[in-house]
Amino acid sequence: MPFEVSSLPLADGLIVALDLFDVEKALLLARRLRQYVSWFKVGSQLFLCGGPKVVEEIRSLGAQVFLDLKFHDIPATVERAVRACVQMEVGFLTVHALGGGRMLRAASEAAAGSKTRILAVTVLTSLEEADLSEVGLSGSLSERVCALAALAGDCGIRGIVCSARELSSLRKSDIRPEVVVTPGIRLTQRKGDDQRRTVSPREAFALGATHIVIGRPVLEAEDPVNLVRNLLQEGSGLA
Repeated sequence: MPFEVSSLPLADGLIVALDLFDVEKALLLARRLRQYVSWFKVGSQLFLCGGPKVVEEIRSLGAQVFLDLKFHDIPATVERAVRACVQMEVGFLTVHALGGGRMLRAASEAAAGSKTRILAVTVLTSLEEADLSEVGLSGSLSERVCALAALAGDCGIRGIVCSARELSSLRKSDIRPEVVVTPGIRLTQRKGDDQRRTVSPREAFALGATHIVIGRPVLEAEDPVNLVRNLLQEGSGLA
């Protein structure tokens, strides 16, 4: 049934990940989905192929860009990198919370007063507790996520990236970032998927996510436009 995207509660919270090597294919998909999607994620894969130009092209559509480069370096390097991204006027930009307090503060200060919101990546959704132990991090996944989210907040970063499965633990710990982006969103769990801590779109929003990232289900769909339309309708109670 026809609908106006502006009337759908999920429209501003859905981020489509353009995780492609083919820049033209990525831009074509963005153009096709722009009527329904306000945000597109540009990660390392696409950025290495298209550079700042691909960000400019997506922004020219009137869309917001989530530049997911996950900076993790010495504070001075991250500060300069963030300043360069701010010049592109991206909406969201990621840094790794594991970079520590000085790095997080440098990133926050570099973006202060700009249109760019810094998001601190807590624990990647591909990781499980055994993976954390392997690199010497103790405690449960939820404990690590909560600790890193709290650190980010203390450093002036009001947004985080984490699995929706840890959102209840954040609430119990009274950690309430202004922006919570959850990747690892799947419509159905697939064999061989490298994402481990996945949830459905409806579950993620119910748990408190402000934004969800969907990549592979859209990129691999025979009709990505119809998939996104149906997702928005279902999530908004129109289906």
